[in-house]
Amino acid sequence: MKVIHNINDFPRELASAVSVGTFDGVHKGHQAIIRRMTDIAEQNGLVSVILTFDPHPRYALKKDDDKLKLLSTTAEKIALLERAGVDYAVLINFSEEFARISYEEFIKDYLSDRLHARFIVIGFDHRFGSKRSGDHLKLIDSKEKYGFSVVEILAQNDDGSAISSTRIRKYIENQQVEQANKLLNYTYSIGGTVVRGTNTGTKLGFPTANLCVDDTCKLIPANGVYVVKVKIKNVFYYGMCNIGFKPTFEKQALTIETHIFDFNKDIYGQYIRISFISFMRDEQKFEHISLLKAQLEIDKQTIIKKINESRP
Repeated sequence: MKVIHNINDFPRELASAVSVGTFDGVHKGHQAIIRRMTDIAEQNGLVSVILTFDPHPRYALKKDDDKLKLLSTTAEKIALLERAGVDYAVLINFSEEFARISYEEFIKDYLSDRLHARFIVIGFDHRFGSKRSGDHLKLIDSKEKYGFSVVEILAQNDDGSAISSTRIRKYIENQQVEQANKLLNYTYSIGGTVVRGTNTGTKLGFPTANLCVDDTCKLIPANGVYVVKVKIKNVFYYGMCNIGFKPTFEKQALTIETHIFDFNKDIYGQYIRISFISFMRDEQKFEHISLLKAQLEIDKQTIIKKINESRP
């Protein structure tokens, strides 16, 4: 997949099938749109193009609002789009100025003139242009003028509710990572650099990798203990991850600590990725360190048993 940061660099000789959106998380709903778009592109001798935004529009328009955390960083989104089979990812620098562009100007200048769209595949609820005034009906009104066809993808449902990035975020914020993974169609993960901590885990006999997440916009799962899979230099290990403030110890900052099973190498300063398989229990305060150590051993043996039972 080719990534284009300036839309003017899109090859003039290529015609395209295009979809537009933030695509946060590239979840099952997004994947349905992408599959339809790539199929259309292949059937009609076109290239498939995702037009997306960096930063997320809300960060550009509500700069003082830091409540929104994202399912995917820009780098993660690009990797997910590539995995989905997209030919080109075109990143628009979303700004207040860009937000003032009318839907008519967006259709003409961006979709038609610059991306040479012959098909536009759009989600049922997508809005674009100034004040979000553009939608699939506006595209249909413009299709004869600009020579493209419009394909609307209806809501992708799960248990009777539409799959959305907002819904998935709520699951992750409420410890429901298994439900989130089902809607994502992959295991939710965070990546970052291993940093030095207080060595509390080592003293307890459970050394941990302390993660510093690279992107402050990334959504961190709710506090608690999770069954995880850890990727280190393209090798995967199982482990258990605690997110929280270590209440057994006084005045602790929020940490993301992972005890990696069958692993004892020095990985300080290395990049690792933690995938959240399932939630295990809430973070607890223990009256004595020996009780915490005993619980950690119970957690580890419970997880190992689950892993062994799940293997063919």
